[in-house]
Amino acid sequence: MRFWPRHVRSRLTLWYVVVLGGVLVLYAGGALLFLLLSLREELDRNLVEDVETVEGLLANEPGGFVSFRTMHPEENDSSLQRFVEVWSPTGSLLYRSPLLQGQALGRPPKPDGDTGEPEPFSQRLANGLRVRTASSTYHIEDRPIVLRVAHSEEGLWRELREFLWVLLLAFPVALLLAGVGGYALARKALAPIDTMSHRAERISADRLHERLPVGNPEDELGKLASVFNVMLARLEAGFEQLRRFTADASHELRHSERRRSCSPGSEEPARVQGCHRKHA
Repeated sequence: MRFWPRHVRSRLTLWYVVVLGGVLVLYAGGALLFLLLSLREELDRNLVEDVETVEGLLANEPGGFVSFRTMHPEENDSSLQRFVEVWSPTGSLLYRSPLLQGQALGRPPKPDGDTGEPEPFSQRLANGLRVRTASSTYHIEDRPIVLRVAHSEEGLWRELREFLWVLLLAFPVALLLAGVGGYALARKALAPIDTMSHRAERISADRLHERLPVGNPEDELGKLASVFNVMLARLEAGFEQLRRFTADASHELRHSERRRSCSPGSEEPARVQGCHRKHA
């Protein structure tokens, strides 16, 4: 509590900045998640389309192996930026893209493996590279094979990191602007309280006729000023009654004193003669 702001406007500004910071964090998290899902959906769509493309580029080779031919002679696996593996249903490797550098796209397939539509999934290669992989069962001249095609996710994560850096750089600037704006708004909103406090300092027992200014009687500060003015009216009425009572009591005391001093049994004859002359 030592570092807790003492002024209301400072506390309001602090709460405003904290709440806005929480909202911005939630917004940034939601934006990152949305961007991740969007980029991954686009990557999956391209991957599934690439699986169909690769299926048409496979051919049988002597010895039971499979070759991968490109649509143009100058193209190779590196230019296409795809990772390809071909397995037999029994778990024998028939082809592996040179771009993989001997790394496997998962374990060998099982004989009773899934033969449905390719469902992309993420995995990390032995060298730490993150890839998005899709597997499909295909037939080359009535010969069943298991085809795996993968695309690198580095581009996806690079875009996410760039977007995250933009958010991190904009976050303190947004909080600074929010703090300045929140302090200005709090100062403007609490300005009537400063006016009422200065006016209240001038009110004393001799100036109970003064009232606090009421800018807007419909808002909370206007209602507070109205209630304070009603209290001042009651105090003024009470002080006025007290003054009248004091004046009446003083008058009665003076009158009683005169009657007592002018009574026949008074021990001061000169005062009695003075009272008679006064009444005469």
